Amino acid sequence: MKIFNESRVIWQYLKKYKAKVYLITLIAFLGSFIAAVIPYFYGYLVDAVISKLVAFKIIAVFLLLWLILSLIGDWLDRIAHYRGYDIAIDIENDFRLEITNHLLYLPLGFHKNKKMGEIIQRASRGADHLETIISNVIFNFGPQFLTVVVALIIMSFVEWRLTSLLFLILVLYSLASVWKTRAIVKAQKKMNKVYEKSYGNLYDSIINIQTVKSFTREQKEEKRAYIDFRIKAGQQYKLYLSFWRDLSVWQQAIFSIGFVFIFGVAIYFLNIEIITPGQLVMFIGYISLIYAPFGMLANNYRIIRTGLTAIQRARKLLNVKPELYQKDKKEFKNIKGALEFININFSYQKAKNVLKDINFKVKPGQMVALVGESGVGKTTLIDLISRYYIPKQGKILIDSQDIAEVNLESLRKQIAIVPQEVTLFNDTIKNNIHYGRQNATEQEIIEASKIAHVHEFVQKFDKKYEQLVGERGIKLSTGQKQRVAIVRAILRNPSILILDEATSSLDSATEKLVQEALSKLIKGRTTFVIAHRLSTIQKADLILVLENGRIIEEGDHQELIDKGGVYKKLNQLQSTIIR
Repeated sequence: MKIFNESRVIWQYLKKYKAKVYLITLIAFLGSFIAAVIPYFYGYLVDAVISKLVAFKIIAVFLLLWLILSLIGDWLDRIAHYRGYDIAIDIENDFRLEITNHLLYLPLGFHKNKKMGEIIQRASRGADHLETIISNVIFNFGPQFLTVVVALIIMSFVEWRLTSLLFLILVLYSLASVWKTRAIVKAQKKMNKVYEKSYGNLYDSIINIQTVKSFTREQKEEKRAYIDFRIKAGQQYKLYLSFWRDLSVWQQAIFSIGFVFIFGVAIYFLNIEIITPGQLVMFIGYISLIYAPFGMLANNYRIIRTGLTAIQRARKLLNVKPELYQKDKKEFKNIKGALEFININFSYQKAKNVLKDINFKVKPGQMVALVGESGVGKTTLIDLISRYYIPKQGKILIDSQDIAEVNLESLRKQIAIVPQEVTLFNDTIKNNIHYGRQNATEQEIIEASKIAHVHEFVQKFDKKYEQLVGERGIKLSTGQKQRVAIVRAILRNPSILILDEATSSLDSATEKLVQEALSKLIKGRTTFVIAHRLSTIQKADLILVLENGRIIEEGDHQELIDKGGVYKKLNQLQSTIIR
């Protein structure tokens, strides 16, 4: 019963194409009916020839009718198969889009906590199984099984005793197939999980290929892939095949014994003249007709069981709640950039608070710097402004408006981020810049690129702005990628700017260029800066010193130096290191 309940998910995707499905079903039924009638024809012809009671012209007419029906049946089968396959491909693409589109709207925390290679493999496996169930089982095996039903009905009218024996053997065959397939299904579930994890590890290795090569860890990753695919996945696959071989032995034994037994009974019936030679030939034809779909029964049952599991496993991703964009809420437009944190507490899932009792105010156009050791919550605090994460307690106000009550898309349009590690698409420089504002003109892109000192290095490429940057921007230097990120921010024209250690990994000459570009970008904008180099934030209007998730000091550079606290010690330590 469980399998029927789980199968409902297939109809969810089929009903979009229900008019085509009904038409294909009708075509398949006609094809199946013709296929089931044909053995009756040649059984009748054998009796007609042996009895010599029917004229040759009538036999010729039956032969011609047999040929015509065969051609029509084949034509209907092809139409049903190809049309069904077309629908299966469309549904597979619908499923992929449904999952991948949902992933786009999931919170940033989901993507940070999961291996994307494993997630993509899970979604892809679900889509593949959905296509296989629809094309192989519903539109290919379904009509063949329909042929079996029609054939058994016709056979029961010809000789019900032989048909009853055949039906009994088919039931035994089916029960054995279902019984033995359970182990196969369990083995494949385990195998799927092993392969998903293996693909996740492999994806991580490829996407971080520069790190792999810089630390010469190719052999380590090769060894891990060997263990994942050849040992773990290989062992699971061999176990899976052993169950298949066991099933095949049972199937062949039941069918061989059953066929010989029915044939023996049929010969006996022929000998005592219960059936005619033509009816014997007819029954042999029907057994051959029935053998093919029942030979695929266990495989199709496995496809359904494992396929439904893979589909449900992929669809579990749809249960992860997406971000609430609240499109019916107030939209942010032309904000000034005043910002206030009120009693903010935040933790990841059920862990202890990462941020505790955060309170501060920022006036429009001010620069706020966040200072503290790694892991004290600086980046987490910044992420709350864009609502990548939701505070456990408290409010964040922008222009006196609670950001939890506004349209999320309109909020993020007011914010631009220049991160420490810039990730670019494997596309042209122009298209990567264009990502900052889709309606930006070519002239606006060039002007913004000049401000950020991008135009000068772009001109050195053969293809200029059409130059491909490679996977994650690997063809560009760190400084060049940082400047592309600044161009994006310039084009976005944000009210709030976030600089997440944007110059921490640059050489002095490149840092000077980036700092010059940033100084032009910062003017008139509320800016948050995360910086380890305290020399870069001395002009900040407000410096927040964080420790263990709390703000322990706040003020401008001189005020904090005069206090003689943690900030002064950090400043002195860095000054000593620089000397």
